Amino acid sequence: MIAKIKKIKYKKLLFTSLVFLMIFIAVSIMEMIIEPMGYYHPDYEKTDIIPILEKAELSEEDYKELFYQTGLGKTALDEYLKDEDNGKNKILQFQENFFRNNNILCESIGIITSQESLVNEENKPIYGFDLADYKNGYVLITKATHSLGWRHGHAAIITDAENMETLEAVILGSNTMLQNINKWRVYPSFMMLKLKDASQDELDEISKFAKESLNDIPYGLTVGLTSKKNPNPEDISSTQCSHLVWYPFMQHGFNIDYDGSWLVTPKDIANSDLFEVVQIYGVNPEDIWP
Repeated sequence: MIAKIKKIKYKKLLFTSLVFLMIFIAVSIMEMIIEPMGYYHPDYEKTDIIPILEKAELSEEDYKELFYQTGLGKTALDEYLKDEDNGKNKILQFQENFFRNNNILCESIGIITSQESLVNEENKPIYGFDLADYKNGYVLITKATHSLGWRHGHAAIITDAENMETLEAVILGSNTMLQNINKWRVYPSFMMLKLKDASQDELDEISKFAKESLNDIPYGLTVGLTSKKNPNPEDISSTQCSHLVWYPFMQHGFNIDYDGSWLVTPKDIANSDLFEVVQIYGVNPEDIWP
């Protein structure tokens, strides 16, 4: 009888172990499948953009060509072209960076979460590109993080451009915190977005509200499901990276959640029609997050 009980327990243990092994294998396969989807290198030729930069006035086709060659949107290009001394050379450097081949390392940053970084030959993180001119209220997105086969990415809002400051919900288990924007230059995929037709005063107000209302609060994966997605500011008890970005815009009348479900993701924000692209890197300009 005792031997029979032991045999049953052994079978249950073996079955449980096999189930966990199958789950582990399935997740590992999914991680391997999605990993190359987190960054993009142009599959088209690098062209001579100097003739375009020499024009007195750019057409929509010119802006599109420059976007595909440099990753810079119209707002960023116009800012650099105002600088008659160094602007064109800076744009050419963006082109060099945009077409550079990079080494990429994927590492675990949590129990179930991994992140890709640009690295040198010794696998040390490096800055792979320059940031376009940025201001308060601009939004940053990357595809570089993934968990259990889901490439969810990461998001942040610039709260103090002068001091290179972003506000972010970094990872489960940590409260939201202020970060240095240069960390984003290590990601192999990057998007910088700006609210269309918004004044800088409006963006300043949104970023100020974000910092005052959402700094140093717990990370919550289920915000919007187990708690209200859009509560009053005094009732905010948790947030996650993309909710932290969405909430201050929503409080100012801009719903930047593309699909409007209970869960707002970095992909939802990247695909919002309310934003224009300031800069991309390691992202397909044809479709930044399909």
